[in-house]
Amino acid sequence: MKNLLFIAISVLLMTITVIHTDSTEVTEFYSVTETTTVTQNTTTEIIETTTEPTRTMFVTTTAYCPCVECCGKSDGITASGVKAKANHTIAVDTRVIPFGTTVIINGNEYVAEDTGSAIKGNKIDIYFDSHEEALGYGKKILEIEVME
Repeated sequence: MKNLLFIAISVLLMTITVIHTDSTEVTEFYSVTETTTVTQNTTTEIIETTTEPTRTMFVTTTAYCPCVECCGKSDGITASGVKAKANHTIAVDTRVIPFGTTVIINGNEYVAEDTGSAIKGNKIDIYFDSHEEALGYGKKILEIEVME
């Protein structure tokens, strides 16, 4: 008798709208896609998970650099203990986005490695090497993709 190949695909999509106490409304989209391949009559089981974003959300983004004015210190060490890197490090509220989470902002991949006293809720601070770059970034409301 031939071995049969079974492929199971499950997709879960959720949309959650949160209204904060300050009357700001945030809509988050959660998407989980998992593909499991199992070969019958053998002990082989292959499980593969896609790297699609698990949720998208709107956040307020600002910028910072390693200077005393931005950070209160100038060593460049983040709250997670690593050295901050431009085009890589972001500061987050870890109740919303945990340390180590990959976040896509405007097509660029960042990692949640820092926190900040003003970074609460749906706010993200993007790390830049210079104070001039950080000031030049300004403040933007963007849709981001969170890869959990």
